[in-house]
This record gives sequence, structure tokens and C-alpha cells, in this order.
Amino acid sequence: MNIAAPFEAVIKRIKKETRDTFTLTLRVKDRAIRKEYGFTPGQFNMLYVPGIGEAAISICSATWREDIRHTIRVAGDVTTAISNLKGGDVIGVRGPFGRGWPMEMLKGNDLMIMAGGLGIAPFRSLLRQILREKEEGARYFLLYGAKTPKDIIYRNEFPRYGEVFEVLLTVDKADPEEYWKGDMGVVTNLLKKINIIPEKTIAFICGPEIMMQSSIKELINMGLSEDSIYISMERHMNCGMGVCGHCMFGPKFICKDGPVFSYTDIIEFLGEREI
Repeated sequence: MNIAAPFEAVIKRIKKETRDTFTLTLRVKDRAIRKEYGFTPGQFNMLYVPGIGEAAISICSATWREDIRHTIRVAGDVTTAISNLKGGDVIGVRGPFGRGWPMEMLKGNDLMIMAGGLGIAPFRSLLRQILREKEEGARYFLLYGAKTPKDIIYRNEFPRYGEVFEVLLTVDKADPEEYWKGDMGVVTNLLKKINIIPEKTIAFICGPEIMMQSSIKELINMGLSEDSIYISMERHMNCGMGVCGHCMFGPKFICKDGPVFSYTDIIEFLGEREI
């Protein structure tokens, strides 16, 4: 399959997740492409709206489903245009692109997932896969933070994740009109509530860069080695193949070398401005 060649997909459903976020369910029109298309958790597609442009969006569907899902925050011309579409409309797709979560690292290890805001979306495929294929004896942790309870994405799915994961949620502040009995504060505060075996734990992190930096610092303080930490980065992407240069991060391309990186691969660039 030529991932650089666009193909058409029909919008089957648009589900509102929060006030500014929705999940798009797509069905590839061409049957041959639909059968051939496949991805690994953590990869992304380029979604195209004619006359507007393209946007890189993480794939959040189960890997074994034919329908493709993307959770999107309205934040620009392309995502706004997509939000104005309706069921039955056709959208252009290219992909899948990038390097996903290193699934091979989970063998014989425990997994710590830390996500903030929309950073939960690149984990949804992984979460579904672990629910289906959890390793006997492994421990799984899911720590997620949002601005308010109303900003929690996939809110109704967390009870199901709780069947396998130790799930901890937190919010920056509670809405006055909504009762919230969970934690309040930054995601890293949740680390105080769990016990891990550092030498046996792999950490996957996705969220705002400042949240990822603080999470990495706390995990290292807890005893995790730098090479057991992986993060998913975000930059403006135009081509998805490392040609246009828009997503350069030091000497690397987010679209081609990432979006998932080992922390040791980008330790000297993370947190630097104008990179």
C-alpha cells in the first residue's frame, strides 16, 4: 500500500467528546484499500479537506477494526472544517505514518501510561489492545489529567480500562456545577498513590510538553531508567514523510522518526525553544 497516496473515506459518525473535541469514525470507500490498511498503536494519518488543507491526527481505533477513528480538537482551519462535516460526507486520508509505541518493550514488563488532555487519544488503540492481549502477571497503570471534569476525553471508557489497569484521574479544577470526587492537581501528583517496580516498568507519556518533562523528571526520581521512558511528540506536519521539514526536532523529523521517541533519543532537545 502506498501510504503517500490519498484515499477517500466516508464519515460514519461524529461523536462529541468534550466542548471542543470530537471523535470521527471513517469507513474507507475502496474495499481493497480497506482490507490492506493497517497501523500500529501510536501512528497517525493525514486528514485532508479539499480547498482547506491537511492535518496530522492520531489514530485511536482498535487495530483489528476496519473503521478508522480519530479524536480531534478544533484548533485551526482544517480541524474546524472537519468539525463542520456530517455523516455521509467524504474526506481524504493518507497514511498511516510514523513510528508508534514500542510494543515489544512490554514483554515481561509493567506499563505506566501517563496522559494529559488530548494526549489520551494516541493511547486509545494501545489501551484496547492491552484489554484484549494483556500479559499474565504484568501490572498496568493509567494516569490521566484534564483541565476540568468536562474536559475528560473518553470519560465513559475509563471503567472498562479499570478492568486491567490501575486507573487514576485528576483535574486542574472542578466545575462549580458538577460534583467531582476525584483528585485535583497535576498528573505527576498521582504517582504518589501507586507503587511500582522501577527496574520492571516501562513508561509511555503523551500530553503538553511541560507535562511530559515534569512526568519524566518524577519517574526518574522514582528509579526508572532514561531508556525505559517513551514519549509521543507533536509538531505541525505538512507531508508526513520527512520531506517538507516543518516538523524538524533537532536533527529528527517528528513525522518520520516519531511521533513516538525514546527519551534518550531526544533528551538534549526536549524543552529547547525554536527547535
